[in-house]
Amino acid sequence: MSANQVETSCKSVSGSQRDPLIRGIHHAGLVVDDLDSAIAFYGALLDMEVIERDTWRAPAPEADSAVGVEGSSADGVMLRGSGSYLELWNYHAPAQVGGNPATYGAHERGLRHLAIEVTDVRSALERVVELGGSAMGDPLDIDDDGAAAVYCRDPFGTILELMSVGSSLAALEDL
Repeated sequence: MSANQVETSCKSVSGSQRDPLIRGIHHAGLVVDDLDSAIAFYGALLDMEVIERDTWRAPAPEADSAVGVEGSSADGVMLRGSGSYLELWNYHAPAQVGGNPATYGAHERGLRHLAIEVTDVRSALERVVELGGSAMGDPLDIDDDGAAAVYCRDPFGTILELMSVGSSLAALEDL
């Protein structure tokens, strides 16, 4: 698909009447090994606070049915701040069978990164590293008006994209 086709298809979608059933993306959900550390990291990075907590232990057939996992036990929180929600989960059961997300590249199938709009990519990257994350590369300047982006990892291996929009990228304020 060409850039022209993408632009055209976006225009036709935005010009149509909104489906009253679908309101938009509510939150991203991350599974982490250490819930308290994840709350501290994302709370500090995104100025978020815990607004909900959830816990279940097996046997929990209703929870198993909802998440599609048999014999599950978990603790989770919903964070709110910076104009968004973020859900964090620590599963105690069943045992992990997938690989370590810290070994996955940005090109692997599935949800590969969480993009965070910031005003200054370089300063935000420094903050991620100070909070225990790691840089994956150097920021890329996209335009002369401040658009930039860089990938990094949180302390748990999840890829984060730090991005500033300048004049060439879609901005949260345009929603």
